[in-house]
Amino acid sequence: MFVRVPKKSEDTKYYEFLGVPKTAAPEALKKAYHTAAIKNHPNKEGKPTNFKELVQAYEVLSDPENRKLYDQYGKDALKERMGGGDCGHDPFDILSYFFGGNPFARGGGRSRRRRRQIRGEDVVHPS
Repeated sequence: MFVRVPKKSEDTKYYEFLGVPKTAAPEALKKAYHTAAIKNHPNKEGKPTNFKELVQAYEVLSDPENRKLYDQYGKDALKERMGGGDCGHDPFDILSYFFGGNPFARGGGRSRRRRRQIRGEDVVHPS
């Protein structure tokens, strides 16, 4: 079986999206992503395409294996590894990590509605 070897790359676009250096620690990546996600969310007048790439950048850089692959071979190697186009993830999934749900969806992060308990018939006790 023939496997295509990706070309070496100096791609730093994902780091630029997050505003961090290539040597950034995982905690710095997380903090930068959290700040940028809130600032660039489409509901906060951000562009949906930029937000999607921001989420994708964090997903790649927060995973040690994917980060190493990205650092060596760039975005193209990740596309091949993941079977094409984007990762296939919902960009809001990562937000649930921070907020416990999609904070931008109708109703906020956590469900504010409580489920109404289904009640049976009233019990009457003779006095």
